[in-house]
Parts: sequence; C-alpha cells; structure tokens
Amino acid sequence: MHFLSAFLLAIASNVDNFAVGVAYGVKKLKIGFATNLFIAFVSATGTYLSIAVGTDINHYLSTSVSNALGTLVLVAVGVWSIWQAFKLERKKARKARARQQSRLLVAASDQVISNTCYEDCSKEFSQEFLQEFSYEKYLEHPEKADTDRSGYIDVRESIALAFGLTLNNLGSGIGGGISNLNVWLTALLVFGLSVGGVSGGYFLGKRFTTKTSGFWAGIISGVLMIITGVYEYFIYP
Repeated sequence: MHFLSAFLLAIASNVDNFAVGVAYGVKKLKIGFATNLFIAFVSATGTYLSIAVGTDINHYLSTSVSNALGTLVLVAVGVWSIWQAFKLERKKARKARARQQSRLLVAASDQVISNTCYEDCSKEFSQEFLQEFSYEKYLEHPEKADTDRSGYIDVRESIALAFGLTLNNLGSGIGGGISNLNVWLTALLVFGLSVGGVSGGYFLGKRFTTKTSGFWAGIISGVLMIITGVYEYFIYP
C-alpha cells in the first residue's frame, strides 16, 4: 500500500501548512477550528484529484515506466520547490535593497523615486493574479488575510490561502498517482496532517514566537519530495 511513501508525501505537502500556522501564531491571529478543517479539506481534495489523475496515467503505462516516471515527477517537483525557495529568498533580498536605495534617493530626487517605483510596479503587475492565490504572502505577512481586522481568520478569509497551499502540491500528487500511491490513504493523511500541522504550528508560534521561514519550509518540502521519489523507485521497482 506504499504507506511510508504516502506518509512522506503527506508530510511534504503539509510543511507549508505548519509554517503558515507558526506565522499566524506569532501574529496572534487566531485560526478557527472550522477554518482549519476547511484548509485541510481543500488540501485533501486537491491531493485526491491530482493523485486520481496520476493513477489514470499509470493505467496506460507499464510498471517499470510508471515507476520511473512517477519518481521523475516527484524528484522534479522537489527540485522545483527548492529552486523556488531560493528564488523567493533572492527576490526578498532584492526588494530589501530596493527599499533601502529608495530611502537614500528621497533626499536626492523625488522624480527618480517615482520612475523607480513605476519600473518595479510594471514588472510585478503581471504576477498579481497568481500572487493572490499564493500562500507566500500570507506566510510573510499573515495580517493580510485578516481583512476585517478582527484578529480571527474565518473560512471566507482563508479561501485564497487554502487554494494557494493546495495548488502548490498538485504536481507531487500527480507524481504520487503515477507511482501508484493509494489515493484515499494519501488524501486522508494529508487531511489529518494539515489539521495537525496548522494547529501545532499556531501553538508553537503563539507560545514561543518563533517565526518559520518560508525559505526553510520550501527546502524541507522539496527534500522530502525527492526522498519519496527515490524511495518509491528503489523499494517498488
């Protein structure tokens, strides 16, 4: 039943959920039980559908080909996750330098600042739609989800976050399906670990006020994905 592989995949899929829980705990933004269940439900549903797609692909392939392809997809997703983590870290560093340069330019020329802002904003405008459903902005700035400033994240306010976390894991689900992971088992594990990850992360963040970097969340998730793919290839040839 590939239980260990399904478990590793579920953990990798929920590292980001744990990091988000920590971020909200640090900011003392309460995540309600219904909201936590909703995030877990969306994550599990996305996992189920993506694994089901991968399973359908598996039916048209020989055992050796499906095993190799599933491993390739999982490893590729893991590498992509690590690359994205480094890319986002570099992007944050560039923004920090740009802010510092802008402050230095204030005394020199308001027009220069205006032009710099125009150039930066025009480059990022095309990415606004994708960023709306990206969990990274909620990880770095959790308060953005609290649109009514109530200090409580309800189900409506968590929709973009839930879909952002889910979209980030669709590729690994397809790879898991091609590798013939049990769809129901993996989806249930994702659901349970999502609830536990968000709750546990929130508790730790609120208690110890230790922020979990999105960089390390991406690295850990990617490494676990690669381990899952390699494990599947050598244990289930």
